[in-house]
Amino acid sequence: MPGDTGRATGTITSLDRDDGRVTIDHGPFEGIAMGAMTMSFALMGDAELTDLSEGDDVVFRVKRGRDGSHRIMEICSIYANGPGCSDIETLHRDIPPSP
Repeated sequence: MPGDTGRATGTITSLDRDDGRVTIDHGPFEGIAMGAMTMSFALMGDAELTDLSEGDDVVFRVKRGRDGSHRIMEICSIYANGPGCSDIETLHRDIPPSP
């Protein structure tokens, strides 16, 4: 049975820093029943968009709220943060190293 938290990888297609939202073209999630799609997510807690840009490949974790929506708990750039980026080695083996 799917849980309340999940993680996935994807590519940022747009950022709205003022509203704290990010749109990600993501693959299927591990941990929750959500397939691949492009979706806008709100941020929660300490999640930040400061070092992220459109086109960045990211790994991120979401949590389902009481209202049923999924919000980003943690997000990081794969190329900027390397293998320490939220268990990246198990999540995104198909992205080649940065040139």
